Amino acid sequence: MADDLRVVMTTFPGREPAEAAARLLVDAGLAVCAQVGADLVSFYRWQGTLERAEEVAVVFKVLPARYELFVGELKLQHPFDVPQVVAWSADHVDAAYLAWARDESGAPDA
Repeated sequence: MADDLRVVMTTFPGREPAEAAARLLVDAGLAVCAQVGADLVSFYRWQGTLERAEEVAVVFKVLPARYELFVGELKLQHPFDVPQVVAWSADHVDAAYLAWARDESGAPDA
């Protein structure tokens, strides 16, 4: 069923802040899972200048009912002025995984 789970991608300037935010957001029940990925290099424009930054990718799984609270807290915890918050609804979520996500979040009807 679509929109039962949102997948959210962001980046952090290093592993420590990435893991700290992941731990906090999962522990608070705002995300059901966080995967801190490998180091990557990002190129982007910031205030008119081409930038290169070494970053760490983080992928979160978030129940739709918690999404707005999740984004608000992510922005509070994030060191960037404008953090990347790119989210999409999962086209399919395995029923057992979704049941686990709802159960662990404490929101069976989320």
